[in-house]
Amino acid sequence: MIRFLIAFIVIVLLLGLSLFFVPIDTLLKRFNTSSAVSYSLAEGNLFNGRINDVSYKTSEDAVPLDLGDYFYDGNIQFTGIKVTFNNEDSSTLGVVKTNFFNGNLYLEDFSTKTEYKTNGLGMLGLKVEIDKLTMNDGLCSSITGTMSLSNDSFNEVVKGDIKCLENNIYEADLFNSNNVEMGTIIYRPGFIDLEIETAILKADVSVFLGKRMGFTIPL
Repeated sequence: MIRFLIAFIVIVLLLGLSLFFVPIDTLLKRFNTSSAVSYSLAEGNLFNGRINDVSYKTSEDAVPLDLGDYFYDGNIQFTGIKVTFNNEDSSTLGVVKTNFFNGNLYLEDFSTKTEYKTNGLGMLGLKVEIDKLTMNDGLCSSITGTMSLSNDSFNEVVKGDIKCLENNIYEADLFNSNNVEMGTIIYRPGFIDLEIETAILKADVSVFLGKRMGFTIPL
């Protein structure tokens, strides 16, 4: 019995150590069955490395969205796997956790900021901060986080809590510092719908544009 126990422990240790030497590229090619996410080269192993030229497509015919290069550090926990990641300038970072027991996927301590070009207002600055996002069967079941929007034409930054709707659609009502609603932003796979009150603009354009104006931003 003691010999069997010792042999079993040695086998488990060898299997665990072997994970350090399995290339992450091999694991990704085996487990990434989605055609939506692609990359050019993965370097490192399960616990540490870099994934280059990550891109995302919303559909088979869509133009891939370039997400850049990402560094990661992973470790195995009792309930699953935890991976900390960030891009080269740390404008996007966060933690992904999996739970082997309930099948949930969690995104925690996530932050990203980027700019989108519009025809009417020039560059819009978008910042997303997520304390915790829970996904089950590929769909959002709960989320705690905020979206904030900025522009040189705005009087101030507007911000709102994120809600997840059906089919991985996310929405946030945007408020100013006086808690007055200034607009709504909706993320759908492939594009962003934005409606804002013209009262948020430094210049009074309500005579020309009305009280509310809208944009659709393709991703």
